Amino acid sequence: MTADALPSPRRPARGRSGGAAPWEAPRAVDPARRSRRRAALGRLLLVLAVAGSLASVVWRQTEGVARQRELSRVQNETSIAEAERVEWANRIQALQTRARITGAASRMGLHVARDEEVILLPVAASAMEQAP
Repeated sequence: MTADALPSPRRPARGRSGGAAPWEAPRAVDPARRSRRRAALGRLLLVLAVAGSLASVVWRQTEGVARQRELSRVQNETSIAEAERVEWANRIQALQTRARITGAASRMGLHVARDEEVILLPVAASAMEQAP
């Protein structure tokens, strides 16, 4: 054997032609391998898309339930406040009745004014415009 035919001590012989390292000699692209990679990538993307859409549905429904609870709470508070407002309006109306006022006035020693005891005061037009 000649010195050129002997394998180099630093580099073991490769099974490929010329004994080149994989990074030195590019391989021919295998179409079947490329199609398998594309199919695997497509399946991976499909799985990721389905998982993402399912996660978004779960998140959206969770948010919807939380907002519905908040809406129900606010509606309950609103109806309670409206009931209190009606109750106070009824109480004010009951306290403003003539019968109650005359009863309270008679207990204090007052009487209902007769027509000649009533004095109507003139009000300026500018004061009428400012009144609510």
